Amino acid sequence: MQIDQLILGKYRLLEFLNSGGFSSVFRAREEMTNREVAIKALAKTAYPASRMKFLLTEFQAMSKIWGHPNIVSIHTVEPGEDDYVAWIVMEYVEGKSLHDLMQEGALSLTDTLNIGLDICRGLKAAHAHKIMHRDIKPQNILLTTGKEAKVADFSIARIFGETTEFAETMAGTRRYMAPEQHYGAYDYRADLYSTALILYQAVTGRFPFSGENKEIDKKKAAGEIEEIHRCPEVLRNFLQKALHRQLSERHQSADEMYEELDRIRQDEYVKQASQLIDASVNSNNPRLAEALERYRKTFRLSLADAERMNQNLFFQRRQNEENGKREKIATQVQRHYTLATRYIESQDFRSVLSELHKASRLCIDEQDLTETIDDVFDELSAANMVFPSSPTVEEIVVLIQKLPENENAVLRTWFEHQIPAPEETTDITPIRPRVRATGSYRLVMEEASPEFLLDQVHSDIQYPHEIEAFRIFRQIQIYEQQGRTRQCHVLYRKLGRFYQKQANNFVKKDDLELVANCYTRARFAYTVAEKQRLARKNAKKGGIYYTRLARQFELQRSWEEAGKSYILAAYNHGYANLPSLVEECHRMATVCYFNAAESAHLNDDLQTAYDYYTLILAVGEKMSTPTKMVSEAQKLMSEIPVES
Repeated sequence: MQIDQLILGKYRLLEFLNSGGFSSVFRAREEMTNREVAIKALAKTAYPASRMKFLLTEFQAMSKIWGHPNIVSIHTVEPGEDDYVAWIVMEYVEGKSLHDLMQEGALSLTDTLNIGLDICRGLKAAHAHKIMHRDIKPQNILLTTGKEAKVADFSIARIFGETTEFAETMAGTRRYMAPEQHYGAYDYRADLYSTALILYQAVTGRFPFSGENKEIDKKKAAGEIEEIHRCPEVLRNFLQKALHRQLSERHQSADEMYEELDRIRQDEYVKQASQLIDASVNSNNPRLAEALERYRKTFRLSLADAERMNQNLFFQRRQNEENGKREKIATQVQRHYTLATRYIESQDFRSVLSELHKASRLCIDEQDLTETIDDVFDELSAANMVFPSSPTVEEIVVLIQKLPENENAVLRTWFEHQIPAPEETTDITPIRPRVRATGSYRLVMEEASPEFLLDQVHSDIQYPHEIEAFRIFRQIQIYEQQGRTRQCHVLYRKLGRFYQKQANNFVKKDDLELVANCYTRARFAYTVAEKQRLARKNAKKGGIYYTRLARQFELQRSWEEAGKSYILAAYNHGYANLPSLVEECHRMATVCYFNAAESAHLNDDLQTAYDYYTLILAVGEKMSTPTKMVSEAQKLMSEIPVES
């Protein structure tokens, strides 16, 4: 093949690019369209007649992934002439290979992450169609002028059939092979190992294993990564996992590797964006918006993802500012009250009023209310109030001694009538304290709408995951005010999915309370979204985990918390239409509350005991067969005196 030669009457060869053991690659121009393409000429010597069947199978399978943005597109395959069995007409990538870029020095962390994510996207598409590349190396990663990576050269790719999941022949470039590729049985994960090798080399400028081929093979098999400290800290755990000597300890799919790289990318964006936001005085500053947009493009984040992370950062900043302001005010208020206490001891009541006035003003932001407070304290100060000190016993005795004889006698007679002499036999019977009857107990959750309950739980953010939930719920409230019911239902479903996912995460951490809480909130959201099947499913799980939480509290003898958890479990089981579990949870709740009441009763805390008994009776009303605890509670309640 000669430069300027016309192939098939339509492709003009312009430049020789490179060659390998199986083919040669040229830059060419399609005469009809004036489009530049790359043409790979497959040599007949590399593809004897016995292998043509497999070559056609590979072309047919790989045609399914040719349109992927991170795989070099193949436009067509033309039959060859003379010494060539076929010509593959491909997309011409006007840039350089990753190998060429790495010759200029180590890449930045951002470029390394973006290239790694692009490679993973390409491999996800290939692996999904049962195609393994088998020769991932810097020379086969082509970069556009915008540094978007495209996986090239699937010439030795392995196409898995329905019954084969492991390749059995060694193929690829030895330096970038996974350890298992040397021994035959390997699968898609070999491509991931090779990807990790080139990412290590890209970000450090060095290969992770030194020496000749055999020495490198031994170090790979032993997992001896050299100078891991040269890697950015955020990539070390990722690379140690990706290059682990044990196949089972590595990433098990391109999806898994992509997810971890994406998490690292988002964490790095948040780290840099938070520094910008914290340093900015005004969140509406156009320069801040421009800087954040530059970061977004650098990290190649979608507008939606960047906006979500920015909103979380702005919210966190406001929370920190408000917390700092509250702490500062609390310190100042405490100082004023401390001074006021000292002035009370010295009976300097004007100074007491002054300190209380200052403390009150600190806690109020509204101008009208501040003026009202000022007026009240001005009136108090102008009243010229005199606070007499309490006389001592000695002073009272002196005053009595100064009284005239007749007044002294009158005073003595008055004292005798006020304090009669005690009788010799006085039976003093202790008076039992009376308690205040409480209103009938009611389960707020059973009576309130799910919309109201979601509004209540999002009014007080206590955990990091609630920040994103609050953002979704806030948008729901905006749509509700606008009367956009359909959009509200869409977001309620999104909120349900969010809490369901959080519950699954907390299951792994064995945090029973947060698991049960998230499943219950998911159930509220799905109920409003009119997704009853999903609501019942989450209600059932919420009931299961509240029951487990209650048993945990029982072991700790935290009877009140155990009772509450059983009540919440019963509530969820009721929504899931599981009456037998509802009855059992109510039964256990009466037992726990009775234990709590009994403890309070023994300690003479009759009010607390009475409240627990009332609660037991309320639970008993919901039971088809009330427990013995219900009748006992009713009996013991009758023995406690109640205020009329």
